[in-house]
Amino acid sequence: MTYLQFQGCDGSVLLDSSGTIISEKRSNPNRNSARGFEVIDEIKSALEKACPETVSCADILAIAARDSTVLVSILFIFWHSLYPYLNLG
Repeated sequence: MTYLQFQGCDGSVLLDSSGTIISEKRSNPNRNSARGFEVIDEIKSALEKACPETVSCADILAIAARDSTVLVSILFIFWHSLYPYLNLG
């Protein structure tokens, strides 16, 4: 088996295996560590239907990371604004 690896490409872990090439997505070092590929694949499929060959998986991953960071920040601020009013003990 040949392993397909790209140096310096964060999106390479999103590439699917093909033929005799095992991508980083299914390689032994990433087994049971990297997850959620099906979500990225669904987003990529929907985007490909709307605008073919425009958005890469790396773009999707970058936007998802940005948006999840913003969401966690908002939840953190919300929780800490309520904390003084909660009777927790």
